[in-house]
Parts: sequence; structure tokens; C-alpha cells
Amino acid sequence: MENLTNQVLELKSNKKYFVLRQAAYKGTTYYFCAEVTPDGEDFTNAFTFFERIKEDGKFLIKEVTDPDVLALLAKNIKLD
Repeated sequence: MENLTNQVLELKSNKKYFVLRQAAYKGTTYYFCAEVTPDGEDFTNAFTFFERIKEDGKFLIKEVTDPDVLALLAKNIKLD
């Protein structure tokens, strides 16, 4: 598992997210991210959990929407 903490992920939608924390749970990698402003100079107030999934032999990033998983991640990812 490559550590992407402190790196920027760019989605197909062209939105960019800065990875604040990365964690693994039950074989899945999760990222806690802050959306980057369009000019790339700052963060917005939008924070999102993403999961890394493998589909058709490629790794993709997908937003976590399951409320139970979100609650578990929010409880266990340490934010300083």
C-alpha cells in the first residue's frame, strides 16, 4: 500500500483533494481528504472519506457513502 498522505489526488471530475490521513481496515485503504480550491492554493471546508478499490484491474478512488463505515472511520482516524 503506497502512502499518499500529504499528496494530492485528482479525480476524473477534475476536483483535487489533499490526503490528510490514510488508513487500512479489513484489507481496504481509506483516505481522509480536504478538497483543494480551484486555484490550488488552499483547502475548502469540504472534507471527504475515499476508499481505494480495484476495478477491471485498475485502482480507483471512490467516495465512502456507507454511514456505518463513515462512523467507524471518523471514530478511529486520529486527527491532530
